[in-house]
Amino acid sequence: MQEERHGSGKKLRKRKKKHKLYAAIVLSLGVIIICLTILLLFYVQRIEIKGNQYCNDKTIVQAIQNDKFSINSLYVLAKYSMGNGEIPLGLESMDVKMKNPWTLSVTVEEKESIGYFEHKKQRVYFDEEGLVLINGLAIVEGVPLIEGVDFKNIKLHSVLSCENTGVFDEIKTIKQEFAEHEIKFDRILYIDDRIYVYKGKKCFSFGMEVTPEKVAQIPPILKKLGKKKGTLHLENYSGGNETITFAIGEFPKEN
Repeated sequence: MQEERHGSGKKLRKRKKKHKLYAAIVLSLGVIIICLTILLLFYVQRIEIKGNQYCNDKTIVQAIQNDKFSINSLYVLAKYSMGNGEIPLGLESMDVKMKNPWTLSVTVEEKESIGYFEHKKQRVYFDEEGLVLINGLAIVEGVPLIEGVDFKNIKLHSVLSCENTGVFDEIKTIKQEFAEHEIKFDRILYIDDRIYVYKGKKCFSFGMEVTPEKVAQIPPILKKLGKKKGTLHLENYSGGNETITFAIGEFPKEN
């Protein structure tokens, strides 16, 4: 009887080992199938990008897929969700979502260009910190031409340098003040540190500084001037009873 019990115990242990081995094989196969499903189903085949005007799709795609694991949409989504994803220098933000397992939907917000200047037959656009956003032939609507400033270090995604270190803050202030009064302009000219802002064939002479008080005088005067061409002299206005004059046909002499 003891031998029979001993024999049946061996069979039971063998059976348990077989069951464990079988379970391990099934589990391993399950893990392999899941891994293959993740690799194949979530393999990035398409990246849809919207919101970009000057930062090209190729630059954005290269930033998204900047390592060997970024062929997987789940990995990319996790990377950007945790704030570890790369964002090109020309962008303010980048929102990455999964449209379907093999397609990523990317919405970008570009840094705002506050001005541009011409260099070697190219248009160089920059943001409020002087960062070069575009260096090419692109035309960005609503961005003023900046003249009379000697910009240096003209390289894409590099910060410009110039003798007038406050020029970027000045341009930003001009844009804000003019936007507040809904005045469109297309050009800012610097001559010997004096500031001139152009709206078509009308020039606003501000002297050394653009102030809210000076800009506030422009809208009602523009209505009276109609289509007249010339320079509106605001350089001596400080919010008192100073006289503002308009010189018909007169424009500053450019260097």
